[in-house]
Amino acid sequence: MLLRVWAKAAARHVRVYTMRRMQRRAFVLVNRVLNVVVRRLRLRRFRGADLLFLTTTGRKTGQARTTPLLYLADGDRWVVVASNGGADWEPGWWLNLRAGSAATVEVDGRRTAVTGTLITGPERTRMWQRLNEQVFDYSSYQAKVSRQLAVVALAPTS
Repeated sequence: MLLRVWAKAAARHVRVYTMRRMQRRAFVLVNRVLNVVVRRLRLRRFRGADLLFLTTTGRKTGQARTTPLLYLADGDRWVVVASNGGADWEPGWWLNLRAGSAATVEVDGRRTAVTGTLITGPERTRMWQRLNEQVFDYSSYQAKVSRQLAVVALAPTS
């Protein structure tokens, strides 16, 4: 009897796990297709905000990946949010930057080598407010996820 109960619970867990993996794969696939469309159309604005194109090298695959991101210009750096479209996992570009991947930003046709740094503390609070007021309502994404959305500064390398 106990074995039967355990087997049912295990089968249910496998179904839920498999469904989540399939949903995540579908999300990633759709996101990659949209990224290609945005790049090919050479959009400079999306949802009323400016776009940059961040290229990182995959920490697992070694392949270059380019992601369009909404940004806030802050002096000589660009501030972005690792929102992943409101998904409850970190975007690949942020994982790549944290792993030390070389990166470039393209804005208005100009490419710049950058490093990504997590913004924390009072500076994060200020940037978060500016991002929500001037770029996009990231608070709506934050409300949907269990992780804290990373606010990242992309600064030119020397």
